[in-house]
Amino acid sequence: MADDEIERLLREIDATNRPAAPTPGSAVEKPKNTPATTDDKSGGRFAFAVIAAVAMGVVTFGLGAFLWFLPLVDPNPLSMGFGGALAGFVTAFITGPPRWFSS
Repeated sequence: MADDEIERLLREIDATNRPAAPTPGSAVEKPKNTPATTDDKSGGRFAFAVIAAVAMGVVTFGLGAFLWFLPLVDPNPLSMGFGGALAGFVTAFITGPPRWFSS
């Protein structure tokens, strides 16, 4: 390739990668009725905490049921499930939902 072809290709690549200058009439206007941001509302904090409590309750109950069959271990699956659900609810309620849950 000749040097002029390389320079021409580099100019084309540079033109492709460079953002286009916006024209005054092409700008998209924001709607005037924008919803509140996730910082302004709870964003489903209670719903997320309930889901976390159910998930943690099921997992810890299952772990307690599994440990129930092992010798020399005396767990109570109901107590473990309730404790896991309570811990999951409190933790999720304090920390709040992640951004993907609120969207």
